[in-house]
Amino acid sequence: MLSTKLHDVLSLFAVTIFADKRVFAKEIETFMRAAKRMNVIQKDDEHLSEAKLLYWFDVHKDSIRQVVKSSEFEPWLYSLLERLKPVKNKNVILNIMADIAKSDSDFHVSEKALIVLTANYWGLRVSAAA
Repeated sequence: MLSTKLHDVLSLFAVTIFADKRVFAKEIETFMRAAKRMNVIQKDDEHLSEAKLLYWFDVHKDSIRQVVKSSEFEPWLYSLLERLKPVKNKNVILNIMADIAKSDSDFHVSEKALIVLTANYWGLRVSAAA
């Protein structure tokens, strides 16, 4: 069982995958490779393997995709971002979101908007290329 914080971070990554209404294998691969970079925001006892991330994604993808399509998305997202405000190294989260968004070679406007909204909510600056 993952911590709420880690579940929220992974949910934010999944939202990035679904933001452009298309899911590409490259985005899933980038999501899974994020396991190696997650050590800056996770507990030591929460080792994330690619298999564990793929399992998490498979279990949660339908519910996250549904919330993204619903009128409840905005309150859900802001609640998630609020819970993640205390997390250190939020720039790592933004960088992983950008990597996921760019991995299919189409940095869609909805993905950019999600990243900018997230950065602004947390009071961070995001580069134009992010």
